[in-house]
This record gives sequence, C-alpha cells and structure tokens, in this order.
Amino acid sequence: MESTYCEWSVKRRKTVASLVIKVLMIAVVIALMLSTVILPWFAIGGLVAAGFVIWYWPRFDIMWEYVYVDGQIDFDEIFGGEKRKTVLRIEIEEADAVAPADSEKLAGYRHLPVKNFTSLEEGARVYGIATRIPGKEEKVLIMFEPSDKMLDMIRDKAPRIIER
Repeated sequence: MESTYCEWSVKRRKTVASLVIKVLMIAVVIALMLSTVILPWFAIGGLVAAGFVIWYWPRFDIMWEYVYVDGQIDFDEIFGGEKRKTVLRIEIEEADAVAPADSEKLAGYRHLPVKNFTSLEEGARVYGIATRIPGKEEKVLIMFEPSDKMLDMIRDKAPRIIER
C-alpha cells in the first residue's frame, strides 16, 4: 500500500511587537554596557544580557511547516531555519470540518480557541480545521495555509469534512 505524503511551509511575517521587543532587547544591552562607566560590575549584567539576546534572537524568525502523512497532519515550528519543534499532531479523520477561514462551514466553530499556524500575510489563503486536540477534550480551531496538493490528499482521506 502506498502512503500519501505532502509537506508545505510558510514563513511568518515580522510583526510590530517582535520589532519592539528586538529594539528593547538591544537597548537594554547597550544601557548595561554603557553603565559600566558608573559601576564596573554592570559589565557582567551586560554580558549576560548580550548572551541572552544572541540565544533568543533566532526565535523571531519563525517558519511553519505542515507535514501530511496518511491522514495525519503535523504542525512544526522552525526557529531561525535550524531548530524544529512539533507543536501539534492531529488525525484528519477526527476533525469536524476543514474549510476556508471565512467559510460558512466554520461559522459554528468561531467561538473555539484558535491555534494560528499562518504567515500573517494579507491575502493569504487561510484554511481552518475544527477538531479536538489529541489527549484532551478541548476543541480548537486550527488556522493554516495548506497547498493544493495537501487539500487534495485531505479530500481523498476525508471527503465529507472538507470544503474547498
């Protein structure tokens, strides 16, 4: 039996909040380093803060990758192009609905908590999946940007739940 496999990734747009946090982090490091003129032991705090900035900086460069394998979708977060973390794994057959984000099919699910795995770009083709989180009784609405191939594979696996 042949397995179905598809992967797709989208890069998350930089937000104003991330820009503000970057500026604040750099300002704190500069302030601590400049304050060494007054109290030399602030250099230790400046070095620690600089190390934290270097360690944390790749977390601002986020890419979402969706991997579909035989009815299962993994939502992976990739930091700085290097570190991968699987955030969520769902079975598509357990989903209630898969449809465009502005579709009437998802109207009854808009009150659910949202897990956003999108690029945040204007005009992006965003789809929603209304489903339960595995291992929990909590229902969520997952927002993502699948490829046409992935949508075709979802339709082949579970034709009753998908709307294109």
